[in-house]
Amino acid sequence: MRLKPAFLALSVPALALSVNGALVFPVFADTTEAAAKSADIERISIKGDFRKSSVQQISGSLAVVSELDAKRQSSQHLDDLLQQIGNVNFAAGASRGRHLQVRGIGERSEFVDTINPSVGLLVDGIDYSLLGLPSLLDLQQLEVFRGPEATRFGANAMAGMLNFVSQDPQFERETKLAATLANYHSSQLSLIHNDKISDTVAYRVAAEHQSSDGFIQNQYLHRKDTNNIDETHLHGKVRVVAADTLTLDVLLNWHDVDNGYDAFSLDRNRVTLSDQPGQDKQDIKAGAFKASYTGWTVADSHTQLSLLDAKSDYGFDEDWSFQIIHPWAYSTTDQYLRDRKSQSIDQRWLAKDGSWVSGFYASSQQTDLTRNYADNFAKTVSRFQSELKRTNLAWYGEYRQQIAPDLTLTAGARAERYNDDYQDSNLIVQQGDDWMWGGKLSLDYQLAPQALIYGLASRGYKVGGVNGEALAKAVDPEFADIAAQLQQRPTFGPEALWNTEFGVKASTAEQQLVSRVAAFYMWRDDMQVNSWINRGTKFIGFLANAGSGRNYGLEMENRLQINPALVLFANASLLHSEIRDFVNDKGVDMTGREQAHAPQQQFSLALEWLATDAVTVHGGVQHKAAYYYSDSHQARSDNMNLLNLKVSYQLDELELAIWSRNALNEEYGVRGFYFGNDPRDEYEDHVYEQFGEPRRIGVSASYQF
Repeated sequence: MRLKPAFLALSVPALALSVNGALVFPVFADTTEAAAKSADIERISIKGDFRKSSVQQISGSLAVVSELDAKRQSSQHLDDLLQQIGNVNFAAGASRGRHLQVRGIGERSEFVDTINPSVGLLVDGIDYSLLGLPSLLDLQQLEVFRGPEATRFGANAMAGMLNFVSQDPQFERETKLAATLANYHSSQLSLIHNDKISDTVAYRVAAEHQSSDGFIQNQYLHRKDTNNIDETHLHGKVRVVAADTLTLDVLLNWHDVDNGYDAFSLDRNRVTLSDQPGQDKQDIKAGAFKASYTGWTVADSHTQLSLLDAKSDYGFDEDWSFQIIHPWAYSTTDQYLRDRKSQSIDQRWLAKDGSWVSGFYASSQQTDLTRNYADNFAKTVSRFQSELKRTNLAWYGEYRQQIAPDLTLTAGARAERYNDDYQDSNLIVQQGDDWMWGGKLSLDYQLAPQALIYGLASRGYKVGGVNGEALAKAVDPEFADIAAQLQQRPTFGPEALWNTEFGVKASTAEQQLVSRVAAFYMWRDDMQVNSWINRGTKFIGFLANAGSGRNYGLEMENRLQINPALVLFANASLLHSEIRDFVNDKGVDMTGREQAHAPQQQFSLALEWLATDAVTVHGGVQHKAAYYYSDSHQARSDNMNLLNLKVSYQLDELELAIWSRNALNEEYGVRGFYFGNDPRDEYEDHVYEQFGEPRRIGVSASYQF
């Protein structure tokens, strides 16, 4: 199904009327047990915005997934949550989904070259972008901002931002134990404890361990755990109410991820032949200090200092097989050791009346990479090392003017400068710097107390970078015939994204029906495109700037409280995307083709029934249309259709549940490539896919006291 701009213009008013008059695509929200709680989601304060506002009051397309939403789906990881949200996708290529796409825009991998994400991930204000979300432990809410959010978040939010917010310490004693057992020898155990030290000091500690054999059978090694999950997470928070006008928060996170990585099969199924399975390990330590001061007469001050130290060991058996599988087979392994250290400060001032915001942001990041590429036949290891230092400095501000009692104009802007220093073991030295800017202009019309119409224009951006792998191969004698071509791509430039959007947010007086509709049109300038040059069984990756791209579509979210015991939720989106002015390495003009990881349709429908005071039944269906895996080739995924089921029983503080995700055992891809890698068919090109989780069946129990 292909959308046209004229269709959008005609459809938005009609759709807005239809979702308020009858439920076309009802969507998930934070309501479960009774009609008395049905309005809670709309009153949740959005943490990622400058001001405390509900999702119904913010100009822009925003989805909120709460702790209860995660429990409905028996979600254990970010991958499980993202299937619910329209125009949001992810790419794996690791033990977990790590690379995010919003409205069809986002990265799909990171190998040699350090990239700037189009869609970032914040965990309590700390930048976890490109690391993935290690756990949903102690989730309060996940806020998904769709569209450019440069004024608030800067360069990592060109297409959107995911803001993960964990629970804050409370001044009361509370302990919660939870455990899960599931197929594939899966288990999860967590402990959360909250208490106060005094009337002014409270703390919260959360710990969790997850383990699983994974969903792969290694036929050569006779093992079922080569793609296993083994993760331990620890969170700690302390809140100090130093005075009536001063609140201090300290948080510390530690993640020990020791996962296997053996996901791709020459037979294009879940049975692998690897003799040296890979690994996906992370050791992440992160911390933040926050201070909120409200004692000034003009404005409140909010300060956050953040630190992160992330070490990762990512590697794989590149031939996906064993050495003697065929006389002319190759046998290599590839390993990437990254050490990323970053520090940042975000200081902002918010006017007492909320009319303006002003602030600055400064960060520094150093990423050290060691790549070990081993040829097992030759018994040699080629080592490549690089170091990238990046600093960012930004100033931002936003002003809100009440033009009339029911009309509000908001204007925001951000100016940011980055500086890069790059050097590697091939004696290549590159420096880069540039000014970038983004902003937002919106007009809100409060049509009625519970109905908002908004229009906005916004601009996002992301930084450029260095094509270290291409430069390295340019001095390699093996690639002398294409050295000149590679030397022409030492760097790639920044990208800008322009967005226009129109939306309607409305609800009935008793919150029985809540609807949100947004239509958007975005165009990309100097679009960054990931490209590959294939030389037999070796690949050279680099980023280039295509001419432009177009992305436009619809997003709808609604909820219907049918009766006090029955709630209907859903999420739906339509998307059209296209590449313009880009020719791939094989000379094929990709102009007019859809962008990668940009499915044209997505929806999720769910029904929750409070059968008795103690028993709740939940069922949901999630659909995602087929999409291209890459901008440089034509391989596509299949449609995805998932069925999730859950029955829970509540007895005072004890909750028991039996659940199934992907109950129909649908096979669907979460990462795909197109090339030849099987010597048994003389390296004929195929689509190779990493598959999402198969049917999961489990039981969970939690006890709160």
